[in-house]
Amino acid sequence: MSQLLCPTSPIHTTTLSSGLQVVYQYVPAPVVAIDFWVRAGAAAEPECYNGLAHALEHMVFRGSQDFPAGAFDHLIEKHGGMTNAATSQDYAHYYILTALEYWREGLTALADILLRPSLGAEAWEQERAVIAEELGQAQDHPDWVGQQVLWRHCYGAHPYGRPILGTADSLARITPEVLREFHRQYYHPGNMTVVVVGAIPWESLEAVLEQVCPTVAGAGTVPPLVCPLPRVTPWRSQLHLPQAEQGRLWWVWPVAGVGEVTTGWGLDLVATLLSGGRLARLTQRLREELGWVQDIDCHYHQQVAGGLWQITAWLSNAEGLAAVEAVLHQEVTLLQEELVPREELRRAQRQLCHAYTFGTETPQQMARLYGYYHQMGWLEQSLGYRERLRQFRPEEVQRLAQMYLSPQQVVRLWLTPEESA
Repeated sequence: MSQLLCPTSPIHTTTLSSGLQVVYQYVPAPVVAIDFWVRAGAAAEPECYNGLAHALEHMVFRGSQDFPAGAFDHLIEKHGGMTNAATSQDYAHYYILTALEYWREGLTALADILLRPSLGAEAWEQERAVIAEELGQAQDHPDWVGQQVLWRHCYGAHPYGRPILGTADSLARITPEVLREFHRQYYHPGNMTVVVVGAIPWESLEAVLEQVCPTVAGAGTVPPLVCPLPRVTPWRSQLHLPQAEQGRLWWVWPVAGVGEVTTGWGLDLVATLLSGGRLARLTQRLREELGWVQDIDCHYHQQVAGGLWQITAWLSNAEGLAAVEAVLHQEVTLLQEELVPREELRRAQRQLCHAYTFGTETPQQMARLYGYYHQMGWLEQSLGYRERLRQFRPEEVQRLAQMYLSPQQVVRLWLTPEESA
């Protein structure tokens, strides 16, 4: 077992005989967080079965032979615990938070429904209706619709360009047999990582994991998806959506796979300088001083093969679109041409450091952070996040803006409730 130094207590990583990768941290707390990560996100599914990874996430909670429908949720909740799951393009993860004295029961049950779900035909018909309703609600949400349009343009034929929820047509093609085959290929210990944070002795945890996650004959780690992202040219489009109550504006820059985690942190720092709080540049000008937007947000969405750095503005008045875009152009260009004052940079660094601190206060938050960085291959580097963030200099921020945020290369989308004149 290898050990990573952490300001609180060491983080241990190892691989069991089954191929299951384990990230473990002993934390003296009355609760335990257990988080299974499966390298089987939406990018792994065949195009004709778009939505399959998310569908399987739903079906896992329909139970197994030992834990029929409802039994798993009842077991976790009767002890005051909680459980949930999420599917992204690159992975799916399933987690529980339970009282320390019930961790064995919770871990055993979660492993069972993950590795041996029933995936019956009747249950799938019921769950497909639930997913169809979820898809319908998403399609009524302007922010979701706009994001799908941007993903399709920026990712093209790459699997990232498809909606994680799937479509009505692709959901109709998924059968229990398709679910079982996807599960057989990806849902085995050799393609999983479990993160455990809590006051559990390692010897006890290892013994239970060896028992509930046995070796699967012929199964191994599935190679990561290797699919180059398309080259994206500048683009501008308008989307008419009658159900939208206000206009939206997106400026987006595709970012190819980032080999250095610190590059992603630097792009987060750029986003904070522009929209992180009332004193941030875009927030101050467009919302606080001019009142041209109701809100504005910048963020970097990191994925294995590549992500998006984007600005989203919720417009106060659609007629002010050109003026808002002029300010965006000015502020992005200013980052490229002039060094950020050190005090302004320090304020943004403090914001991100404080957000990191607040986001790692509980075992559940820690487990999720460790799982994400482990999937990305950056767990060890992530432990130096605050120290490295404080080391960013104005010259580095300027260089990142010059490399990734050229106003001449931006992808623009304007969403409006009304047809343009």
